Amino acid sequence: MRLRDPRLLKAYMMLAGINQARLGRRAGCSRQFIHMLLTGEKRSCRSDVADRIEEAVRVRSGTLFVPTDQPVERNVTHVRPTRTRPSV
Repeated sequence: MRLRDPRLLKAYMMLAGINQARLGRRAGCSRQFIHMLLTGEKRSCRSDVADRIEEAVRVRSGTLFVPTDQPVERNVTHVRPTRTRPSV
């Protein structure tokens, strides 16, 4: 599976409050592999790993990854992480 955009993965990680090490453990890969996805050094992974990454950051299947044989859409809506304050 091919990662749509490393920035999108990073944004969803921030929203989920998950770091590289924890995401690696949940996805069954190393922290270094997650780092390589985030920096663009790696652009793809096995479908089971992609599924676990999407599950760990709580997004629907196909949000972050597309099958390798499909072109990657560049006009993906980008998520701007915001921090919400607890209501008082």
